[in-house]
Amino acid sequence: MPVTVFKKAAIYGVVIAGLAIAGALASGSFMARAAETVPAPLTKADVEKIVHEYILSNPDVIINAVQDYQTSYARERRETALKDNHKDLYNDAGTPVLGNPNGDVTLVEFSDYNCGYCKKVFPMIAQLLEEDKNLRVLLKEFPILGPTSETASKWALAAHKQGKYLDYHRALMDNNKPINDDLLAAVAAEVGLDVDQARRDVDSTDVMIQIERNRSLAMNMELRGTPAFIIGDEVLPGAVGLDDMKEMIAKARGGDKEKKAE
Repeated sequence: MPVTVFKKAAIYGVVIAGLAIAGALASGSFMARAAETVPAPLTKADVEKIVHEYILSNPDVIINAVQDYQTSYARERRETALKDNHKDLYNDAGTPVLGNPNGDVTLVEFSDYNCGYCKKVFPMIAQLLEEDKNLRVLLKEFPILGPTSETASKWALAAHKQGKYLDYHRALMDNNKPINDDLLAAVAAEVGLDVDQARRDVDSTDVMIQIERNRSLAMNMELRGTPAFIIGDEVLPGAVGLDDMKEMIAKARGGDKEKKAE
């Protein structure tokens, strides 16, 4: 039977506990006693008893070891996922690109038009694009909040075909009304789309394939909600503040410079 992550962490914790005990045995108090009398060699049962009593007296040893292992394990999974999905994340021809297409840092966002947090975050994205002329933003349509989310994403990708993605995206992120077919068509007209062509593109195979591709990518990246961001080698699920975004962008930019210098 495969060893679960928790079991691995527990085993790791016991090893750490054992090392801690070894350190305690080598400490001054134990050495002082050893100077007085020469103890009999410890049996296997003696060691098991000492380890058991130490763990009971110091449960934080196990807890900290488990947390350290989980953090390390999550980091390894994230790094592997970024490497394995690099092409789909950064070089997918069907993904709308905002900002500088040749920017030195790329921010990837997975979003849904029924997501309130996505709406709150969008002004920050717009501000970043205004302030940072070397930023490339990739917007992955990731409709997970019901049928109207999927329909809205289809209309947004139809707008992308006509070179109006940002206008349409912005309008839907600013929208506070319930999404329905009439509203989506009205927004299309407002931003200057050929509405009849957009209706045809909404039902096109390539638009549906793009959405399914994004869903598959999100699954591979273990993203289960919106918004979700990827900046450099950082995967950030959930809403992120403007200062945090700037910090991650600066970190990614510094990392890129270090790689080029090498």
